[in-house]
Amino acid sequence: MNVEIMSGDGFVVIGLLYRGRNENREVPALWGQLMPRMGEIEGIADAGVFYGVMGNYDMATGEFDYVAGAEVLPDTPVPEAMVRWEVPPGTYAVVTFPFRAIMDAIHYAHQVWLPESGYRHTGGPEYEYYPLSFEPDDPKAEMQFYMPVERV
Repeated sequence: MNVEIMSGDGFVVIGLLYRGRNENREVPALWGQLMPRMGEIEGIADAGVFYGVMGNYDMATGEFDYVAGAEVLPDTPVPEAMVRWEVPPGTYAVVTFPFRAIMDAIHYAHQVWLPESGYRHTGGPEYEYYPLSFEPDDPKAEMQFYMPVERV
């Protein structure tokens, strides 16, 4: 897998929140809950582009927050039972990979690339980027994982 270092602008995501360890595929189920509710989100910045934002990791329990959502304009109201998450601007290690290899790509970024890279994780939120062309049923569908980093 190839990792690129890129600068990223900050942005705001509105969507549904899950907190847990994803032991029973709750994250994929969250996407299924979001899609019928997309019409409730006003001010979408780029229709058809989606983000999975992750953070607030608890190393003791393995729990984390995950928001399945879309980028919105800054003053967009938050629909009932949804949340708003601001992703700050920064430097990111970016891995592009086939959707079916999502867990392998995240593992690779954290466990293989990062320890040898000369970078460290900044502790900010990570995110998955699903481009407009993304089709989850297409075995060739590609997406990206963004991990916030800084030089050691």
